[in-house]
Amino acid sequence: MPLVGGGGAGNVAGGSNPAGTGTSLNYIGNHVYAYSGTFPSVNSTTTMLQFTTGSEYIKGQLVCNAAVDFSTGNIDTGVVTGFKVTIDGQVVSLMKTESAAEDMPSNVVQELILAPYTTVKLERIASGSSATYLNTATFTGRIY
Repeated sequence: MPLVGGGGAGNVAGGSNPAGTGTSLNYIGNHVYAYSGTFPSVNSTTTMLQFTTGSEYIKGQLVCNAAVDFSTGNIDTGVVTGFKVTIDGQVVSLMKTESAAEDMPSNVVQELILAPYTTVKLERIASGSSATYLNTATFTGRIY
């Protein structure tokens, strides 16, 4: 089992919030995950995930989901959302989803290999401004 922080016992329970959502990266055995929680659609940049990896490298998958109005069931309309992934301050991926006309993907997947001690940041911006349209994102991976 990999060691978190380069020494001591393995982190089997994971991070500060192993079962919930937040911006941080959680560890369980040889796996890592981060769940953003929900973010209302606003046309200003919002950070959904931001974390720094430990002493191991990670092979993982980032999934960004289009905004959905789940509270009212109004899924026939929506917004366009842009996502930006930066690694150590450098943009490595720009992605876009759409939940209105559904002529673009409702989620996008980005495969990532992260070196040790890498800072990852996921930001989003939407074409509309509605507190009821919510985006989510997840990162899951395996540490080596």
